[in-house]
This record gives sequence, structure tokens and C-alpha cells, in this order.
Amino acid sequence: MLELSVSIFAVLLGACFMVAAWPVILAPVFRELRMSVGGSFCLGTGAGVVALFAGFLPTNTLSGKALAGEKEVAALKAEADPVIGGDAIEIPPGRPEWIGKQPSNSGKVHTIAVASGPYATKKESLRALDEALVKATREYISEQLNSDLAASMITYDARTIKRRFVKEDTYYDEAKYSVGTMHENFALLQFDSKFRSEVGRRWNQVRSGSRLLQTGVITGAALLVVGSIFGYFRADNATRGYYAGRLQFMAAAVILAAVGVGAVALRFIPWL
Repeated sequence: MLELSVSIFAVLLGACFMVAAWPVILAPVFRELRMSVGGSFCLGTGAGVVALFAGFLPTNTLSGKALAGEKEVAALKAEADPVIGGDAIEIPPGRPEWIGKQPSNSGKVHTIAVASGPYATKKESLRALDEALVKATREYISEQLNSDLAASMITYDARTIKRRFVKEDTYYDEAKYSVGTMHENFALLQFDSKFRSEVGRRWNQVRSGSRLLQTGVITGAALLVVGSIFGYFRADNATRGYYAGRLQFMAAAVILAAVGVGAVALRFIPWL
């Protein structure tokens, strides 16, 4: 709601600005100024685009789903929690020892046993296992980096997780419950020191990109404010005070717009 109000305010302010500025812009005395401002605007736009790419490209984590709302790990729910249920009437023999063990964060390799939970079909069980793997991985990343936001910005899909961190440690069986035979899938996540270093490096890149964007927005707004004040005095002097009222309004409009747009932009940049 706040963003919509600011957007409407900015549009109205821009319209008023153009109405007030149009006679001044077309004045012959400002011919050279129009050319120089046009060139400066192109340079500033190019610099802004480069700054945005510099902030977004290093890790590709400040875009897409990360800024679209995936900022809370708690909102990511698998169909089944990665734990072993205790309501089975009959569990088939031969399950690996790691099934049902508590997560281990000791040693060079950390392990987490993940289960799909019981499902009526194998397809549903496999889908639930994929979601549970993603959830367990994100919770592990959040714990290692001590940040819930990190887990939503450094993501791995189920296919990558199974290829890199599960490998061959998977198991499938059918247990009997009160409602009948149910399908269950299990996997053992293994996170080594190389992965933890990778996650730490990516998180540092994310924070650097975020801070670069913040600095760019604040610096750009400050330059617009200073430039508006300087431009007002320069234009007022060139017109010998003939357009003083219009120029004052234009300067105030630019300053308000710069502050408003900067405030809205900063709301969409994670503060890390």
C-alpha cells in the first residue's frame, strides 16, 4: 500500500513538474543547458544500469524468487517433515542404520537423515522426499550462516541436492500402517567442508551486492538533491529571476521525487 501511494505521488509530482518546467525548458537561454543535461542524463543512466548489473550478476541471488517473496524459510513447507514416523504397524527389515538418526554436525562431513513420510503411492512419496530435501538443505544453510534470509537467497533445487549431497545414500520400502501399505523414501544428506566454504563465499557475494545497491541508491538520491539545488541557482541566474517561482517548484519536486523513489527502492533491497 505504501509503495502504491508513493508511486501515485511520484506520478502526480512528475506531471506538475512537467507543466511548470515546459516553458523554462523551451527558453532559448537554456539551449546549451538542454544539450548538456541530455548528455549527463545518458551518462547517469548508463552508470546506473552498470551499477545494477554489478549488484545483481555476481551471484544471481538478488533477483527472481529471492526478491519476489522467498525471504522466510518458515514459508517453505514440504509435504512431510524429514523425520521418521513411529506409527507404522510393520516396518520391513533391512533398513540402513542411518535412517532415523539425529542430524550430526560433528567432523568434516555433516549428515542429515531425511524421510518422505508415508504416502499412498511411490510417486507422491518421491515428490515429498524432494521437498523435504530442499527444506532440510535450506535449514542447514540458515543454521550455518546464522541467517534465515540467507537460506532463501542461496538455493539449491532437488535435482542438484540429490546429485551433490545425497549420491547413493537413498532407500525405498513399503511399511504397513493402520490404513494399509504405504510407500516411503529416505535419503542421507552429507555436507562437507567444501560445501560450507562455497555457501559462505556465496553469502559474502550476496551481501556485497546488496550493499553496492544500497550505496548506489543513496548516492544517486544525494546527487539528485545536490544537482537540483545547484541547477536552480544556475538557472535562476541565467534567467535573471524571471522564472524564479517555476524553478523553485521544479527544484522542490525533484528533491521530493528523489527522496521518495530512493526510499521505495531501499525497501526492496535486503539489508545485510
